[in-house]
Amino acid sequence: MTMLERLCPQKGRDFAFFVFVMAASVVLGFGGPGFPCERGKPQSSELVLLKKLVVPANAGWVDTGIDVEEGEELVFQGEGQISLQKGNPDAGCGPEGYDIQGLQQPLPDQNLGCLAGRVTWLLAVRTDEKTGEEVRDELIKYFYIGREQTVAMPLQGRLFLGVNENVVKDNDGEFTVSIYLKNLDRPDKRPFKPDSSSPGTVP
Repeated sequence: MTMLERLCPQKGRDFAFFVFVMAASVVLGFGGPGFPCERGKPQSSELVLLKKLVVPANAGWVDTGIDVEEGEELVFQGEGQISLQKGNPDAGCGPEGYDIQGLQQPLPDQNLGCLAGRVTWLLAVRTDEKTGEEVRDELIKYFYIGREQTVAMPLQGRLFLGVNENVVKDNDGEFTVSIYLKNLDRPDKRPFKPDSSSPGTVP
């Protein structure tokens, strides 16, 4: 009998049960207090890392080099800190954004500066008759990412990442984003070849 069991039999039994549960959790990979599963490495065998890239807060929408299909699920994980006004110590935020919403932002119901995604489907390319400039007719869908999010792609097209703000030139800092493809083993899944030459790619 242990010292704890002699002093308080019920507490001793409870403690022994707690130790057993914690040991089982570690062996089975569930993690627990003091034994967290490592963040940033999804445990599911269905997830395959497509790309890890940097998204500067002042760069607008960053082309990931990834073409997506409508309905396919991607898992995003973002980290880092940005400033929504360079030099202002009170304007910093993480991937969840700053706790302000604005109607002029791409996602008006989400925090200003949060990590966001955009899928662009190019419908047509034409020439403006008056200016002679090239005009791209596009269908665009935005979605929230934050620190971690699983998103079913809203349409077919090219995937872009950015921050939820229209005026970005005075921003500073960057997010680092990992993009995973879910359910890669589906029989209807097309082969995917990541474009490692796209801007911001992290080796």
